[in-house]
Amino acid sequence: MLVETETMLEGRVAIVRLARPKALNALSGELLDELDAALDGIAGQPEVRVIIITGSDTCFSVGADLKEELADREARIARMHGLVVRLATFPALSIAAVEGWALGGGLELAMACTFRAAAAGAKLGLPEIGLGVIPSYGGTQLAPRLLGAARALELLCMGEPVDAVRAERMGLVNWLADEPGGALAVALERAAVLAKRSLPALRAARQAVHEGENLPLQQALAIEAEVSTQLLSGEDAPDAAGAFRDRSTTSR
Repeated sequence: MLVETETMLEGRVAIVRLARPKALNALSGELLDELDAALDGIAGQPEVRVIIITGSDTCFSVGADLKEELADREARIARMHGLVVRLATFPALSIAAVEGWALGGGLELAMACTFRAAAAGAKLGLPEIGLGVIPSYGGTQLAPRLLGAARALELLCMGEPVDAVRAERMGLVNWLADEPGGALAVALERAAVLAKRSLPALRAARQAVHEGENLPLQQALAIEAEVSTQLLSGEDAPDAAGAFRDRSTTSR
């Protein structure tokens, strides 16, 4: 097994572990097959609110398996782009828990997740420029969405990894663990908070941000209004006012 899956917190959080440590969790076709299968299985569990994708204790993933001979590189790129889109629209939100190296396609996989947690000592980078190429698993589009154009171009054009502390300051990492080995614990702590939230509301927040982030403000606000209206309609619409009244009564 190159990908291992388990659930926690009453089935509301699924942990997906890349388990190819001898190859530094390089993204081979076989590993991607198992990752797709793991996501298929989780998609069939409607109680799951958060997925945590992690690697080994010393490495998240160094990216594409350069030892693998690909008959069709364009097909692999298309497959990775499909994975990026799948994570962006997956029924559950996702957190990448990064220990050690997250390079190239490994960092692109982490950036495709909704959030990222990293341990002290982790190194994150897009080194492809050193080989005379650019990231092609989503990096040129994901990085500027997270960091802005200037920081993204620094990451892409310098090709130098940044440590977890600087990654957090740049906005590449959401949550920073104080010690090596702590990324998964921080991710689980944050996942426990998310798991208490309304799943439709989590999806709506993600959708509104993703669809509106590159639009003019007036168009983006129209997206927000549409998504909010959809959330508040239907048989399962939340009673936000009632929930607020209940909370106010309890706090007295």
